[in-house]
Amino acid sequence: MKIFQDIQAIARPSQICALLPLYSGDDEESFRLGALGRWYGRLVALIILASSMTFGEDVLFASREYRLVASAQGDTEEINRTIETLLCIVSYTMMVLSSVINASHHCRTLRDIAKIDEYLVVNGFRESYSCRNLSILVTSASSGVLAVAFYYIHYRSGIASRKQVILLLIYFLQLLYSSVFAIYLLTILKTLAQRIAFLNRKLDAFGLQDSSGNVENWRELSNLIEVLCKFRYITENMNSVAGVALLFYFGFSFYTVTNQSYLAFATLTAISSSSQREVADTMGLSCAWVLAETITMAVICSACDCLASDSNGTAQILARVYAKSKQFQNLIDKFLTKSIKQDLQFTAYGFFSIDNSTLFKIFSAVTTYLVILIQFKQLEDSKAIEI
Repeated sequence: MKIFQDIQAIARPSQICALLPLYSGDDEESFRLGALGRWYGRLVALIILASSMTFGEDVLFASREYRLVASAQGDTEEINRTIETLLCIVSYTMMVLSSVINASHHCRTLRDIAKIDEYLVVNGFRESYSCRNLSILVTSASSGVLAVAFYYIHYRSGIASRKQVILLLIYFLQLLYSSVFAIYLLTILKTLAQRIAFLNRKLDAFGLQDSSGNVENWRELSNLIEVLCKFRYITENMNSVAGVALLFYFGFSFYTVTNQSYLAFATLTAISSSSQREVADTMGLSCAWVLAETITMAVICSACDCLASDSNGTAQILARVYAKSKQFQNLIDKFLTKSIKQDLQFTAYGFFSIDNSTLFKIFSAVTTYLVILIQFKQLEDSKAIEI
């Protein structure tokens, strides 16, 4: 099955993390989610959920013991770090839970892609997508964050050993799941985009043929439109499977970029103060977090935008074919009507669309909230001076 060959490199890490179900079967008919896959996913979800509840309670009620720079941080920074850590826990927990709950739906979607691949391979589809370079980039960024976090937590903070292990484990799980999730989404969405682009090319070549409107042409066009409709349905299913995980991941990423940018500003102002020159800062950790989350979000947004663009480009090609022959018009009308009224787009569980413009919107919002946080910081400093 070609789709499983295309995602083979990322399939095993995703299955170990329970983001992709453990499936069985060597062909489309025998492919299914077995009992082992179900129970493994539930076991991982149970472990993650239990550990998350334990970590979350500890971080919430003992937040002062997790302060990286206890002497330099005020109440605003402490609250922001606590919220960020809690969102970190919620983010990777919801990724696992939503993936395990949607495991059967995910398997059906992969089986549908495998069935369509038979038609594509017969018609000459041989393309495959390699995400090696981007995978190295995402993995390196995440590893860098973990290394920098270990340095600050272990060598520069006064956090107790047990708390250090918990905080590093939280960061590790978040970085692991976000990286694997992003690389898997990149791979599966890019492979779908390749298939839709292949069909679009065949459809475009069909529009350049003689407009005689014979039976063979009508049958070929009918098959192409039917497969494209199936891919549109498959794309919507992929969005429903990943929607919850995308929502919580982007929520965490948005808060992390905002908070770490603010902490970087607070560190700069602390360094510029003559009375706090010897205070250990967390500038390196803040910059590493912002860079890693930006890269991961950019990878996800790029993959979603690529698939949506190829899917929505089908309507433009069909509009040109529409005028070739009256015999084709009834066949094309329904597809064009649906495509014009509703463009295909990836969303975070329907709350907002995800495409290349999403990063710009996120950083615009980050700038706004940074101004608010800086004002709170100035107000807190002014009150401290008065006291």
